[in-house]
Amino acid sequence: MKDFFKSQGIEFYSLIPLNRCKILKGYLLEKNGFSENDNAILFLIPYRSEKAPVNLTVYASVPDYHRYVENLSNELNKYVKSKYPHGNFKLFADHSPIDEVHASCISGLGFIGDNGLLINEKYSSFVFLAECVTNLTDKELGLEYAPTVSVNQCLHCGACHKACPSNCIGENGKPKTECLSAITQKKGSLSEGEIKMMLENGSIWGCDVCQNVCPYTKNASFTPIEYFKNDVITLLDSQLLDSLSDEEFKKRPFAWRGREVIKRNVEIYERSKND
Repeated sequence: MKDFFKSQGIEFYSLIPLNRCKILKGYLLEKNGFSENDNAILFLIPYRSEKAPVNLTVYASVPDYHRYVENLSNELNKYVKSKYPHGNFKLFADHSPIDEVHASCISGLGFIGDNGLLINEKYSSFVFLAECVTNLTDKELGLEYAPTVSVNQCLHCGACHKACPSNCIGENGKPKTECLSAITQKKGSLSEGEIKMMLENGSIWGCDVCQNVCPYTKNASFTPIEYFKNDVITLLDSQLLDSLSDEEFKKRPFAWRGREVIKRNVEIYERSKND
C-alpha cells in the first residue's frame, strides 16, 4: 500500500480499525460486506493548483475530484486483487460510512479548524478526504495502525471568524447562518443581499475565504497530483461556459447543480463588471 500511494502522489495516509471511527452510515458497510471489525485507510488528496482562480473556489476550478476518485478506485482494486484475490476493498469519498473529518483527525492526518474543516500542516484545508475500507489485516496491507490521537482543535486565532462573509462560523465548526458557498449553489432567484455578498467576494461558485485567511494556508504546498494541475479554469465567463459541451460540463465540480445555476451566477458577475 505504501508503494501504491507513493505512485499516486499521496503522502498522507493512516490505517485505523473501523471500531475507532464514528459510523454515520452503517448500511454502506453492510451493503459492501464489511463490519466494524474491519479496517479503514484514511488518506488526503491535495487539490490546490498553482493557478489561482479569479471567480471560482479552488475546488471548483479544477476537474471534478469524484472522477479522480473513481479512477483511483479502479487502479487500487487491480493492485490489491493482484496480490490478495480474497481481499474485499472499497474506496469511499464524500458519500462515506464514517465521519471522515473525525477519523482523519484521530489518525493523525490533521486537526479540526474552527470552520469545521480538516487542516493538514502541509496542505492546509485544501484536501479532499477519502478512505479505503477493507477486510485485509495490517500485515497484509504492509501498514502499521496509527496511534490514537486526541481530536485537536486549531489555534483559534479568530481569522476565519472575522473574515467569513456571512458570519456563519459558529462553535466547533457548526454554522450559525448560511455559508456563501451554499448561497452560490441555490436554485431559483437570489435576494439582493445574497447577490451583494456574492459580488463583494467575487465568487460565482463556492467560498474559500476562511481557508485563504488561515495561517496554515500562508506557506501551504500545492498539489503534486497531475490530475489537479491540468484543465484548470481560472476565470469562468459566459463565453467559456457556453463553449463547454455537455460531456465537458459534466467533468466540472459545479455540474451537479445543472447549467442554470452557474449560468445565473456568471450573468450576475458579468453585469456587475459591465456596470
